[in-house]
Order: sequence, then C-alpha cells, then structure tokens
Amino acid sequence: MKVVGAAGYGNDLRERIVASVQRGATITEVARQYEVAHITVRTYLKKMQEGTLEQRISPPGRPRTVQAEHEAKLLEQLDSHPDATLEEHARMLHEATGLKISYRTVDRVFQRHHITHKKNAGRQRTE
Repeated sequence: MKVVGAAGYGNDLRERIVASVQRGATITEVARQYEVAHITVRTYLKKMQEGTLEQRISPPGRPRTVQAEHEAKLLEQLDSHPDATLEEHARMLHEATGLKISYRTVDRVFQRHHITHKKNAGRQRTE
C-alpha cells in the first residue's frame, strides 16, 4: 500500500476510484486495483455523495516564510557574494526585499538547493 501525505491522493485518482465502484466493482477490488486502503474507497464514495470529493485539506504545518522570489534573490546573492556568511546573506536579503530571516533559514534554503556554504576567509594557513 502507498504512503500518502495529509493532502491525500489527487482528484484524478479519486474520480477514477469512485467511477470504478459505480461501474459495479466491489470496494475490495477497487482498493486492490488502485493500491489504496478500502477505507479510502469508502471515504471517497461518501465524499462523492456529499459533493465534497474535490475538496482537499491543506498540508499541516506553518507555511514557508521564504517564497520562490526570495530564494531566487538568495541564490543571486550567493553568486555575487560567494564569501559572504549566512548572517550577511540574511542581512542583504532583508535590505533588498524587507524580509527578515535568520541565518538558519538561509542555511535551510541553501540545503534545499543542495548548496553547502562554507566561507573560506580565515581558513588559509600561515606557514
């Protein structure tokens, strides 16, 4: 059986599941065919009768503070200021967009883009 997030399956699959039962298949057959729990099939049938099949809950948790345009700005900053610290990137983003975020949030944005950010200043050895 598939593991699904809080928002559940897409509307297309929901409609196909309901249509299969309406064509005469049993709930168990439909559940096996689409690899969903039989309670999911029952739930979608009930929602179809109530007219709420396409209403889906939003994912749980707090929405992201940093939107796509902010991420683009951070990546642009990284290209133009490769030796800036995470704190400096947060400050520059605040000055450019007005969005105040912590250095940890900057770090999480970079992690989402598979960027490891290490400042090289101060790492040079004296011989």
